[in-house]
Amino acid sequence: MLSLAKDQAAACTDEMWKWHECGTIEELNMFLTENSRTDISCLDLTIEGTLDAAKTVRRNNPSGYIILIADSRISPVVYMRPTINAESLLMKPLRTGDVNEVLREAFTSYVQRVGSTEKKNFLVENREGRMLIDYDRINFFESREKKVFLATDTDEYGFYDTLDNLENKLVGDFIRVHRSFLVNVKKINRVFLAQGRMVLSNGEEITISRSYKPHIRQYLEEASANEK
Repeated sequence: MLSLAKDQAAACTDEMWKWHECGTIEELNMFLTENSRTDISCLDLTIEGTLDAAKTVRRNNPSGYIILIADSRISPVVYMRPTINAESLLMKPLRTGDVNEVLREAFTSYVQRVGSTEKKNFLVENREGRMLIDYDRINFFESREKKVFLATDTDEYGFYDTLDNLENKLVGDFIRVHRSFLVNVKKINRVFLAQGRMVLSNGEEITISRSYKPHIRQYLEEASANEK
């Protein structure tokens, strides 16, 4: 299965993939503990405990692609549920042709999904792999320790880039307020220009540097005019 997956991935995309093969449910649960998100998962429901693992996979990455493996002994009621919401199903005994077809569909769908959601999601690439973060979850980007950190209400993801590059790429959705901060405009709750600070919707405060005050003032004036 893994060799077939690598062949299909190479045929569908030139992206670099990080592969994991878990032979037991213990190995799978350990992997899910150490890696919160997977882009494409193939899970064998004939192995006891995999059903709960499938729910965890979906919960950790709602936009991920899940392939389930089952057999005639397992009722569809077990795995056809919204908490799993698998995109593909393979029935045992597995046939190479069926496996290749499902894998081709999985990788093609993933590539199309990344492209079609490019404006709604931010793609993070780091040592842990690739993950899509919905713009609506992002509070701000912070530059520190020679990296950029994406911050949500609950998580932080570090990767290599520059705020200058992100500012150009995300124009309209994010605004630069400091040498070290690029903020999601939808997350801004209140702005205190005189005090050099802003409050986000989650209550977090971000410093506004003096050099960016004119830019922010202009943004606020334009936003106010558009609301009238």
